Amino acid sequence: MLLGIDIGGTKIAAVIGTPEGEIVARQSEATNAEATPDAVLTRLNGLAAAALKEAGATKKSLTGIGISCGGPLDTQTGTIYRPPNLPKWEAVPVRTWFEEKYPGVPVFLDNDANATALAEWRFGAGQGAKNLIFLTMGTGIGGGIILDGRLYRGTNDLAGEVGHQTILINGPLCGCGKHGCLEALASGPAIARLAKEALQYGRGKKLIAEAGGNRDNITARHVVEAAKLGDSLSIQVLVEAGTYMGIGLANLIQILNPERIILGTIAVHAGDIILDPIRKAIAEYSWDRSAAVCTIVAAELGDRAQDLAAVSLAIPQLS
Repeated sequence: MLLGIDIGGTKIAAVIGTPEGEIVARQSEATNAEATPDAVLTRLNGLAAAALKEAGATKKSLTGIGISCGGPLDTQTGTIYRPPNLPKWEAVPVRTWFEEKYPGVPVFLDNDANATALAEWRFGAGQGAKNLIFLTMGTGIGGGIILDGRLYRGTNDLAGEVGHQTILINGPLCGCGKHGCLEALASGPAIARLAKEALQYGRGKKLIAEAGGNRDNITARHVVEAAKLGDSLSIQVLVEAGTYMGIGLANLIQILNPERIILGTIAVHAGDIILDPIRKAIAEYSWDRSAAVCTIVAAELGDRAQDLAAVSLAIPQLS
């Protein structure tokens, strides 16, 4: 049995799973990000105990523990360094904390994008690939890279920050402080911003209806749903965001020569409305031979992704 721990800004969870990707038990609750790290970890330990009980398992039956959390973090020391959604977590030795609670059980810590890349590689859309890139496409654009059948972390665990490549010089301000990042042009908030900017001359009626009649409430989800209903403005926005994403992916294809790129969240919900412009931009901005061997697909794990991400980290040969 494997124990997966998911630490998020709004939710914490403990799951019991198998190396084959079956989730046997799950316990979760709100994080309370204002609480001390020790208080949150103590509650996580309680969730883990409850999950073990639900699964009919014991600590002795565990062969590994995987901990998934937003970075920055250090996989070598098992330390979390103040993720944006957990401001009080300054240099928290999470791996040591769990090693003390589960003596003899190997513990692995990694950022959530890397962990999800492992999960999709092992159990989802990445099965069978040797070289792939996984990208989240939601509130932000993060990534995980598998090269030659191994997760690539970089020199100090910062590989995969694909959302912060510069796509448009002097473009919109990104949350990282730079201008024109891919994340500022193709993430969920970026799509919502593009839609609000494009609303004029009475266009976008279906989009405004999706947002409950208030254009200030528009989110990427509303844009996707309106596009599915044929709203031309929403389709135009997704084509623009998809083109930016395709340029970013073309850069990655030229540098890493992957055989597969997996896109999560918005790409899953929007499907070909956004995947088609992404593929078109890749064809235009990357070499034919590089693009020809790389397929662009939507992620497959859906609601299981976070649970399987943490569990995947607990499988030593994948970490």
